Amino acid sequence: MMKKYQTHFKALGTKITLTVFSSFDQQVFAPSKQLIDYYEKLFSIYLPDSEISRINKTAGQKMIKVSTPTFDLVTLAKKISLKSWGFNATIGPLVKEWNIGFYNAHRPSQVKIDQLLHQIDPQKIIIKKPNLIGLQQNKMQLDLGGIAKGYIADRLKDLWHAWGIKTGIINLGGNLLTIGNSPLHADRKWRIGIQDPWNPRGKALRVVRMPACSAVTSGIYERNFTENHHFYHHILDSRTGYPLKTPLMGVTVFTDQSVWGEIESTRLFFYPETAIDELKKDRHFMAAVFVYQNHEIQILK
Repeated sequence: MMKKYQTHFKALGTKITLTVFSSFDQQVFAPSKQLIDYYEKLFSIYLPDSEISRINKTAGQKMIKVSTPTFDLVTLAKKISLKSWGFNATIGPLVKEWNIGFYNAHRPSQVKIDQLLHQIDPQKIIIKKPNLIGLQQNKMQLDLGGIAKGYIADRLKDLWHAWGIKTGIINLGGNLLTIGNSPLHADRKWRIGIQDPWNPRGKALRVVRMPACSAVTSGIYERNFTENHHFYHHILDSRTGYPLKTPLMGVTVFTDQSVWGEIESTRLFFYPETAIDELKKDRHFMAAVFVYQNHEIQILK
């Protein structure tokens, strides 16, 4: 059995696991953690001095000079938000009000939801070169949580390539990125488990064989709460202000870049009927696995 070398730590609000297969390659762990910390200090809405928090604090007032990573990610976030694929970078006010995944999660009143919907409009993200970002309307809030982990995973992959790491696994709380050929199997393919939504984390419903890729899952089975006998999950629909009504439990998307895995997993969660021909137009798409609430499984590749 090939020996694995791992490090585990908490960051980005989740558990991070980095895996390499050579003792020499462990030297990449320290700079990897530093890079994750760097990006968290740029993108996190939970750190008051992050660049995204600074943009949010000055909404409707002025533009903020930001780093190139923040500028690039907000530019991509606006572009994807305007495609109406489910992801909306200005959904921050709704996310904070519902607060799903935290102890005081609650269903807001309809009056409050209607109020907040007026603060959600990606057209009002103002982007000016060089590196100026602003929000046109008071009380607007950016939230890049839907794509930031994917962006960070891709930058870690760049770092590992620069350090000469030929094979490894980057796992940002279930957002998985495999690098190179798998040393664990004769066919050199990775074995990636699809989480069983009805069992504890780590229990696979299916195992998929894939070459080096990103695997990202959107699902309703981990962050949710029940109030007055109604079930509410964390994937909010910016058109209604409520959790998306869906027949799905989860969708896992395999792509060549993790940020596109984030984008496509959200898109397919909102629009599971998206035709395979349409998906194949996206050069990043490799495969997808849908798990429905009625226990049906569908695979697209």
